[in-house]
Amino acid sequence: MTNLKDRALCASAVSRRAWGDKLHHVLDARTGVPVRNVVATWVVADEAAIADGLATALFFTRAEHLAEVFRFSYVRMFADGRAEISQNFDGEIFSSKRNPQQNA
Repeated sequence: MTNLKDRALCASAVSRRAWGDKLHHVLDARTGVPVRNVVATWVVADEAAIADGLATALFFTRAEHLAEVFRFSYVRMFADGRAEISQNFDGEIFSSKRNPQQNA
């Protein structure tokens, strides 16, 4: 969940437009191979076109590089299950997995 007043949210994930085992639409143009490390991104920015471009760019570069030019917040999900969340992300991240410490 995130607050979007007067802003836009765009997301990208490797689970969309997949056509085989580990084959999907987010390709590294330098190698022609699908990216493996980042599996999903979410970006909040002032304009939808900027958020969309940044959501894709975060598969390939660190947010710090993009933040030198653009104002945005983000979440990146990695293949190993880690999430990277910008300090200015005005939202909440949750998981469908139950915490084993919780009562049934």
